[in-house]
Amino acid sequence: MARSTNPTMVWDGTKWVDGTKHVWDGVAWAGQPPVLVYDGSAWQVKAPVASPYPAFTASSAGVFGMADHVGLPVPAQARILDFVVSVCVATAPPQLISPGGYVAQICRLDSGHFVSIAMWPYDGRLGDVVWRVAGSTTATTINLVYRGGDVSSTPIAPVAEIEQHRAVSRVPLTAPGPSTSLFLVLVESTDLTGYAWPEGILARAQQLGRFGALGFSILAADTPGTGASAGALRLDTTAASAVCLTIRVPGLDDGRPTWVLGDDSASVLGSTTVLG
Repeated sequence: MARSTNPTMVWDGTKWVDGTKHVWDGVAWAGQPPVLVYDGSAWQVKAPVASPYPAFTASSAGVFGMADHVGLPVPAQARILDFVVSVCVATAPPQLISPGGYVAQICRLDSGHFVSIAMWPYDGRLGDVVWRVAGSTTATTINLVYRGGDVSSTPIAPVAEIEQHRAVSRVPLTAPGPSTSLFLVLVESTDLTGYAWPEGILARAQQLGRFGALGFSILAADTPGTGASAGALRLDTTAASAVCLTIRVPGLDDGRPTWVLGDDSASVLGSTTVLG
């Protein structure tokens, strides 16, 4: 017995013709269904698009005592192809154990501590970011998530600049570079309770050390821009030492000039400059 079909017919003004089925692609009705992409939370009609200035999404942080391994979850808001920036400060060199396949940049500080930084595009794998800190008496960690980055430009060595200071209550910041500049200030102090970022710098996350114990706090902030000095972070105490790490979160240049308020090199409007 032949299989029958029931085509959809529509009147085109002259005759009945086969109707085309349309589906909503998130923007308009299309004749073909889109290829859906799972971002770790929901099915999307297109893959994430890189932007000139990746945007901060979420963070997690923790401080630990003596341990061989410390773990901290990637924030639940992370989506596929977001950048994860993970930082661990300890008295022994931190080694990135999980996720595997990525290399951390390790810096020895003048204080004798070590800081390790890794950046990678999130692939949706669950579980903690785990650092091996065998022999360390204390460790402070923080994970930050940025959306809209150019994953094709993922840096192996994320730290663009590092400056170290002794006995300071003001920590100078370097000039922000192209794309989004993430400032990580590591403060060694027993009694840090407050601080203030300069105007134009957006505070993003913090993990203060244990009060009364000499350890490191991690303070994180970011800004777009190029060229101009960013000012200084003010502390409510004189820190034994402080370190400013500048990390560039790579974005995708759209070929258009960008006007950044307060930036001497990027705040001059021209005939083709777009204010976004």
